[in-house]
Amino acid sequence: MASSNIASARLAMLPAAASVRRKVSLRIGLVYMFDEMTRLIGEYAPDEGAIETTFFGKDATAAAKLGQARGCLIVALRKAGLPIAHYAPTVVKKSVTGNGQATKQQVHFMVARSLGLKEVPKPLDVSDALAIALCHTQRAGRVVCEGRGQRKPEIEALLSRVVRR
Repeated sequence: MASSNIASARLAMLPAAASVRRKVSLRIGLVYMFDEMTRLIGEYAPDEGAIETTFFGKDATAAAKLGQARGCLIVALRKAGLPIAHYAPTVVKKSVTGNGQATKQQVHFMVARSLGLKEVPKPLDVSDALAIALCHTQRAGRVVCEGRGQRKPEIEALLSRVVRR
């Protein structure tokens, strides 16, 4: 796997796929997610993917919907022949904030701070996906920034497409 491949457009793939409109039916949303992920894979040609494992809380319906969405993205990645890293929510939180029990607000703040953004990326699903991408980049030993806080040009260009500053 080429290290420059993950430290470029690949960081922006999941945020784009995560921004499914919430007002559509689950069935339509799943088709949209699959199609959008397939399009992004074709556009950016990543070497791998990363996804958060499902957290099962008290709401079984929400967990089932999340599992279906997650499965749809996994199928798109696998269909493209990509290996997928799976991270528990506590691993993502610890990687981004240093605390596996961090709140969503703390994770969102640290995503913005780590990427030098003035505000948290919206919708918040984009920030969550960026947290997963940052975790994967860190755990794989890849560098997101070069030098003293300066982002690689590829990351700068992609962030300008997926987040407002």
